[in-house]
Amino acid sequence: MSGVFYRSPVKAYPTISHGRGVFLWDTDGREYLDGSSGALVVNIGHGRTEVAEAMAEQASRVAFAHTARFTSEAQERLGSLIARRLEPETYFTYLVSGGGEATETAIKLARQYHLERGQAKKVKVMARWASYHGNTLGALAASGHLARRRPYEPLLANQVFVHFEGAVPHSPDSACLCLAHLEARIQQENPETISALILEVVGGSALSGFVPHPGYLKGVEQLCRRYDILLIVDEVMTGMGRTGDWWAHRAEGVRPDMMTLAKGLASGYSPLGAVVAHETVWETIRHGSGTFAHGFTFSGNPVSAAAGVKVMEIMEAEDLVRRGQEQGRVLAQTLERLKDESPLIESVRGRGLMQALVLKPVPGRPGAVAQGLGDDAFQHGLIIYPGSGSSGSTEGDHLLVAPPLTVSVAEIAELGERLLASVKRVQESVSL
Repeated sequence: MSGVFYRSPVKAYPTISHGRGVFLWDTDGREYLDGSSGALVVNIGHGRTEVAEAMAEQASRVAFAHTARFTSEAQERLGSLIARRLEPETYFTYLVSGGGEATETAIKLARQYHLERGQAKKVKVMARWASYHGNTLGALAASGHLARRRPYEPLLANQVFVHFEGAVPHSPDSACLCLAHLEARIQQENPETISALILEVVGGSALSGFVPHPGYLKGVEQLCRRYDILLIVDEVMTGMGRTGDWWAHRAEGVRPDMMTLAKGLASGYSPLGAVVAHETVWETIRHGSGTFAHGFTFSGNPVSAAAGVKVMEIMEAEDLVRRGQEQGRVLAQTLERLKDESPLIESVRGRGLMQALVLKPVPGRPGAVAQGLGDDAFQHGLIIYPGSGSSGSTEGDHLLVAPPLTVSVAEIAELGERLLASVKRVQESVSL
């Protein structure tokens, strides 16, 4: 018997052997097309030996030095690369080990920012139905995903409340209606008590591929400025070229106070996340107490930072952000053709290589179709990312299709063929 506590102890898992590009193989020799980059992580593809070499070179010199005492060349280099990609604004990067830690860090940094300015009543964090910002308790408290929250509700911090901008269809007035709804909620809660608002630019696992109404995110930024609320954009999934821009918020013309990163930042080669804070936040801490009262043992780990540096260098050298935009159009067209062939697929949505299928659900069995499709695809050599839930409800079936940015047109076609075969099998099983 294995000594491992698996995510699902009742399941048997194949043992991963190796990967190359958009493909993985298990120890039995089975091939899998990674149509979701793991969990939208492996943006530069599997098997990049140059990343492993960069990590090994760093580890051979020093693998760990606590950031309470030292910085490292790798951390400094990564901070500079991220800052350059955010010009002309000035940002500073605080490295952590993943997305949940990044959300926790951003929430605490927002709190300290307001304390440094004498705003002690600002304690609440606003988030949206449906959203997901991480599985640690603080991050989960700021996530509007009912199914994930439900088992842990008694443990979630009561100073955090969750809100959705309003479930209205796209129209010329949609953004205005949603923003009016949001502003009313801010006023109801008392803006003097609200510390930050956190949101995903494109919906992740809680609302796969959902793109907000045009103008909405810019309007959210303006409301945050009006009411002295810090705007935190969650780019854990969308950042690092996933949506066809280095950062998804840039396409919306938004200037966040903080941005959370993870997943594609090191492309899965090492655990790595970050909070990227605007200079206004950094200056407030620097000229206030002078110390951010927060830290993790592995913050700024040199080996992880070296992985992040090499990933960014590869992305720049191979122009993978532009490639993600171009291949994203090909993927969207492929999924639209699938929709035309199956009543199981209600719509296609997303941006860049972060595309999603909205599925026709089975009444009373939320997530069953998406999970069934994910399971069937995996059994037949395709990995996709099932999701469930909707605004204020556990109902809603959807899934993300998001292969590495290195994916070729031929590989997208193969992905489409494998996915269509699974769709047809699942469609028959639910009698559509």
